[in-house]
Amino acid sequence: MTAATEQFADIAKQSQEAVSAAFRTWADAVQNLAGGFTGGQPKLPDVHAILDNYFDFVQQVLDNQRRLAQTLLTASTQAAETVTEQATRAAQSVTSHATNAGQATVEKVDQTARVANEGAVANARAAKSAAAKS
Repeated sequence: MTAATEQFADIAKQSQEAVSAAFRTWADAVQNLAGGFTGGQPKLPDVHAILDNYFDFVQQVLDNQRRLAQTLLTASTQAAETVTEQATRAAQSVTSHATNAGQATVEKVDQTARVANEGAVANARAAKSAAAKS
């Protein structure tokens, strides 16, 4: 697994643990409330503790979301850098190939021009020689 995948798995596990803790707290509060009713004297749960537990849970979820967003941002940045590097290398390769192909074309054109020039000179000599014989 990659580091980003492991971090994502850790964050998911932490989120699951936070949800489980919140449900346990809620179940305990309900059980205490129900126990108070069955004991003959109604007992209200400690609303301050419930409120604190709720906000602790929400804070854990928010912290996990922040870590997840940071992990995704890091992974996205690394992917963008990799794509940029690969695109740069590809552009350099294409430029190199195009330059080499252009040089080869110029050399072939030069060679063709030399051959054509030599042929023209030979034809001119032959024409001059033919004209001198006539």
